[in-house]
Amino acid sequence: MPTSSPSLLAPKGPPGDMGGPVREPALSVALWLSWGAALGAVACAMVLLTQQTELQTLRREVSRLQRTGGPSEKGEGYLWLSPREQILEDSQHQDSGCWGKSSDGVEARENGERSRRRRAVKQKKKRSVLHLVPVNITSKEDSDVTEVMWQPALWRGRGLEAQGYVIRVWDAGIYLLYSQVLFHDVTFTMGQVVSREGQGRQETLFRCIRSMPSNPDWAYNSCYSAGVFHLHQGDTLSVIIPRARAKLSLSPHGTFLGLVKL
Repeated sequence: MPTSSPSLLAPKGPPGDMGGPVREPALSVALWLSWGAALGAVACAMVLLTQQTELQTLRREVSRLQRTGGPSEKGEGYLWLSPREQILEDSQHQDSGCWGKSSDGVEARENGERSRRRRAVKQKKKRSVLHLVPVNITSKEDSDVTEVMWQPALWRGRGLEAQGYVIRVWDAGIYLLYSQVLFHDVTFTMGQVVSREGQGRQETLFRCIRSMPSNPDWAYNSCYSAGVFHLHQGDTLSVIIPRARAKLSLSPHGTFLGLVKL
């Protein structure tokens, strides 16, 4: 029985087909993909580096303006950011698609928020408000005046204090001062004088005068004045009506006195 040769039983294929040419396309695709990924990573790194450089430049500029007293604030103590800086700041908190969120941007936002809170609390502590309403009046015949005794209807802060007929200033600064008296008197003219006494002198801050009807049924008129003044620590303020036995309303909506620190 003839013996079969192994070479005769092996399956025949096209000449020269050893598997080499089939692998060449797959290898080329892999090389192109690796090069593309490398170029994408380099591009992302360049973009992030550019943003970081611009952000640091803007931060140095803001710090310089703050040291020199430049326009680094907007409104009541809030940090001002230009549109370009705000865009860069926001880009640090968003997912860039390359490396995720930036810790520097998050830290800058938290620092800005804390700074705004401190400024808001500081400004709130500095502002004093005092609104007074009358409780009684006293007529002095010898000096031909009528004085008003006050009590607080609204009191905020420690810079002002009502003490009977006067208001004492404990915190120096710029204040809005307003006064109104509702008269019910047939005297031909009525009005009030707001004066300040302090630092060894007395001066009139403002006065208000109104003509009054001679008919008692119609003899109602209010006199209102307001102004902005720089008050010193230890000053006392008072409201005087330059008429003895002046007739006026003690209602809180008709007669009042107030100060607001600006």
